[in-house]
Amino acid sequence: MSTEVRSVQRALQILRVMNERVSWTLQELHQRTGLAKSTLHRLLSTLESEKYVRTDPHVYGHYQLTQAVSNLSCGVTTQMQLAEVAAPIMVSTTHAIKWPLSLGVIDRHQIRIVYCTMPYSPYAIRPSSVGRRYELLDTASGRAYLSFCDPAERRILIEELNAREDGGSRVDDLRALRHMIRETRRQGYAVRYGQQRADSAALAVPVFSAGLLRGVLVYSTFARQMDERMVKRSLPTVLETAERIGEALAPALRPVGGTRTYLAAPRADVHERKAAA
Repeated sequence: MSTEVRSVQRALQILRVMNERVSWTLQELHQRTGLAKSTLHRLLSTLESEKYVRTDPHVYGHYQLTQAVSNLSCGVTTQMQLAEVAAPIMVSTTHAIKWPLSLGVIDRHQIRIVYCTMPYSPYAIRPSSVGRRYELLDTASGRAYLSFCDPAERRILIEELNAREDGGSRVDDLRALRHMIRETRRQGYAVRYGQQRADSAALAVPVFSAGLLRGVLVYSTFARQMDERMVKRSLPTVLETAERIGEALAPALRPVGGTRTYLAAPRADVHERKAAA
């Protein structure tokens, strides 16, 4: 006789699926799990009452995991904490500036987007960028991360790039790479201008928390909109948003039962640029 409890299996299935990205609609969960919407609604309501799931306060009908799932396993990583903490801050900024923001983290030799506000922007070029990957050498997000990570991590990333077998970009000019890093750190951001007016363009800044680089915040617009004047106008808001995310994440990273001393992040050039803007 089977001792399996079907409702428990389904609840765990939902948690596993929701762990794949930040936000889900009932329709998306239905398509991903194959469970009836009535079943999903009942189980999500139960998980929400137990504080493992919450409804997105900014978008009706969207569900998200909470940090309480860490009570069940080690599933909540720093990257997931970063996305959860950053979400309301990024949404608030997008409501103010209208343009979408994306949050990227390092994933081997690429930047992976873990949260974006495209659903909240009237000017988004696609419904979402969550899960998309961007190259370190060819994109604003990648160049920002590569420039602001510490030298030890940078060496590892360069080794990863040069060992790749997928035909992607490699580091074959260290002098040019060093120049790019110096310039990016000096100005406090990386930018990618589109080639055609209909292309997208991006401005990326580092996200530090507790003295360590945690990811990059990316401001997206159309190539025809991105010029030096727009960079100067947008940069203070993007930098402020990145700083707010880092400050909000810090308490979640604080070790239980003690304190930790962190090295200061190399951000003097960022603050100087912010003040000048």
